Amino acid sequence: MMKSLAFLVFSLYQAVYIHGYISPSYRSKTTLFVSVSAGDSVSAFASAAASSSASSDLSWDWQKVTDDVFKTDKRPVILFDGVCNLCNGGVNFALDHDKQGAFRFVSLQSKIGKSLLVRSGRAPGDMSSIVLCTHDGKAYFQSDAILRIAQGLDTLALKGFGSLGLVTPRILRDGFYELVAENRYRFGETDSCRMDWDGEFDDRFIPDPED
Repeated sequence: MMKSLAFLVFSLYQAVYIHGYISPSYRSKTTLFVSVSAGDSVSAFASAAASSSASSDLSWDWQKVTDDVFKTDKRPVILFDGVCNLCNGGVNFALDHDKQGAFRFVSLQSKIGKSLLVRSGRAPGDMSSIVLCTHDGKAYFQSDAILRIAQGLDTLALKGFGSLGLVTPRILRDGFYELVAENRYRFGETDSCRMDWDGEFDDRFIPDPED
């Protein structure tokens, strides 16, 4: 039981369980890791000042981009590091354990990813943490994001892990998260891809808007 739980923790904390890889085109459509200070969530109102400052680094209308993300689809969006083996493995883990399609994905390096970072009050180039963005303007970071994602996956074990983890002191779980996140590139970077022959995941990755 303890071995299974440890495996679960490491898998979800940036994807030690690597089934395959996300394609370069998917990387440009997806978002999962962003740096934050400790906190439960950041609302659109709470991050307004930071967003105003960070948006000056972008050459496009980030507000329109983020509005369009949730205009017709209210599912939460996970922002992830698209060139990190561990992070891509985490996306694969989520895909394999989210048969109902509760979550969508976009890379931090994409235009949508950077826009959602600004919406969340972060710098558009901040690649230090996973981010979970919801349609109502909230954003969750680090272990809060991981555990809330776990709550939305298919199995009771993952849901239970997410719920129990959230009552664990944040200083402990974020400390572990940061340790993994800071060393994630030791597992390599990738341009490989997980083949999606039947288009099963087409609606799970958000394409960047055309210029």
